Amino acid sequence: GSGYQFVHAADMMYCAENHVKMMKTGESGLTVFRLLTKKGVWVWVQANARLVYKGGQPDFIIARQRALSNEEGEEHLRQR
Repeated sequence: GSGYQFVHAADMMYCAENHVKMMKTGESGLTVFRLLTKKGVWVWVQANARLVYKGGQPDFIIARQRALSNEEGEEHLRQR
């Protein structure tokens, strides 16, 4: 399966665009989206991901994430 199954449908294209950006430039930039928890609740997450290369080829991704308050997430959504 894909991690996208846990991303809110309204945020999916936004996340996919930042994923493509990361594949092209090596870094996703700040990405704020809703993620589904094990308890079935949507939480806002702020993430930044970057590619790590080995032998000139993408080897793995390092992603830093932190939970946001609902208010912070909604504000990012308005600015999007």
